[in-house]
Amino acid sequence: MKRRLVPILVVAAMALWAAAHWPAPRPARVVTDVAALPRTFPELDGVTLPPNIAPPGVRVKEPGTAFSAIARGDRGPAVEVSSRRAGIVFPERPWHRLLAANTGGAITITVTVRDGTGTWTRFAALHLDVAAEPIDRYLVYRNLTPLYNEEADLGVYQRDLTGFRSRCVLHGRQFSIGCVNCHTFCQGSGGRFTLAVRSKQWGSGTLLVADGQVKRLKQAVGYAAWHPNGQLVMFTATLPRQFFHTAGEQTREPLDIRAQLVCYDVRQQRFTAVPALSSRQFLNSYPCWSPDGRWLYFSRARRLWDDATPFPPPRWPQVRYSLMRIAYDPDSGAWGQPEMVRSGEAADRSFIYPRLSPDGRWLLYTSLAYGNFAVIHADSLLALIDLQTDRDVPVDINSDQSQSWHSWSRNGRWIVFCSKRADGLFAKLYLSYFDESGHFHAPLLLPQRDPGFYDTFWYSYNVPELIDTPIRVDAGRLGRAIRGPNQIDAPLPPEVAPPSAAAWPAR
Repeated sequence: MKRRLVPILVVAAMALWAAAHWPAPRPARVVTDVAALPRTFPELDGVTLPPNIAPPGVRVKEPGTAFSAIARGDRGPAVEVSSRRAGIVFPERPWHRLLAANTGGAITITVTVRDGTGTWTRFAALHLDVAAEPIDRYLVYRNLTPLYNEEADLGVYQRDLTGFRSRCVLHGRQFSIGCVNCHTFCQGSGGRFTLAVRSKQWGSGTLLVADGQVKRLKQAVGYAAWHPNGQLVMFTATLPRQFFHTAGEQTREPLDIRAQLVCYDVRQQRFTAVPALSSRQFLNSYPCWSPDGRWLYFSRARRLWDDATPFPPPRWPQVRYSLMRIAYDPDSGAWGQPEMVRSGEAADRSFIYPRLSPDGRWLLYTSLAYGNFAVIHADSLLALIDLQTDRDVPVDINSDQSQSWHSWSRNGRWIVFCSKRADGLFAKLYLSYFDESGHFHAPLLLPQRDPGFYDTFWYSYNVPELIDTPIRVDAGRLGRAIRGPNQIDAPLPPEVAPPSAAAWPAR
């Protein structure tokens, strides 16, 4: 019996191998053309591609038994792929040669599908523009589950956008199931950045990587912005809390109980308060320097409670952040007075997360109904101001689901942002080209090698940052800095130090 079974198993294994590896059939000479575009995920028609981007894995959503796709442009050789499955994966090298030959132009992708009767149908070609300007090569982001009560699986990762290589920068498991967040880079450099960490076993703090060294500040400070001189970092000293709703689609509600801005001097290793930004009457957060380093933009809301108010504060849905700025003299270190850029109270919206384009002309921010945590608000939208004319500019890449966490490329021609437009639950990353007239082009979903990647990847992305030089310090070294005894004990000024976390119960 065993002797008979072995040949059967061998034949079965060979059949399975052949089914997976046997060349897929190419379209026959007789093909029926239709005017309709093929249904695909992600949607590609009308999208603008960076000339240095990895090929997107495409899932054809048309029924069929065999699939073919040809990518071609006005210049260079076409790239053709055939498959017995609905997933289309273009090889990297031919794809990059095609994009390089058509930089500043366009390519088309023509999909042909064979149905169960053996008839081939060729759909109308998908049209994709190829920008003249590249996107920064590296992308740093955080992955976490979209719904959670405890910090169990949070990590920061770095992806090479020219391909599919990614690596873990730091995971919470490296310091006893901790939280890692608020990564911020100086001038797009992977060699100069900060990273906030929180851990029950090792405490909370902030990693500072600069000049080849890794140091840990004892202070747990949040959202940050590096001054262009690379020697000052503006942090948010905040006491964040969240509570959970018992009904409704929005299950949790994060908010800042306290939030003031504080400046850290890298050379002197000390924090200093800015008197105009230290009033406890306001919540100040999301700092962002202008490219010349002479203005600090930030979000500000009136604090509608005091330290004796029970948690959650009853007036939390009434919080409206405004866009503000304050002048700074890099030579003398003198500060001006806060100025209003856009009033959230007047608009009955909350304006958060200001980010200036590298040329200093465009201010991109997020608008939502209330509060300061856009990713959980389905109504959150990207908004744009032309600072040259002080004019609000329409943004055409919003959807009816959350838009949040955006970042500019170093050349100012690209942004990356988070959106839940695909399914309403998982925040994914999108790349959008920004032309000189101030218009965003149809965004591209972050490419993955596997066309079915997003069907089974049950994590959300947030805080994407584009950088042009990679992070080279390894996760082990960062983890040792968190657990090690060498820490910078730079106290926060008393006027901005938040109260003890024990004073405000988490739930």
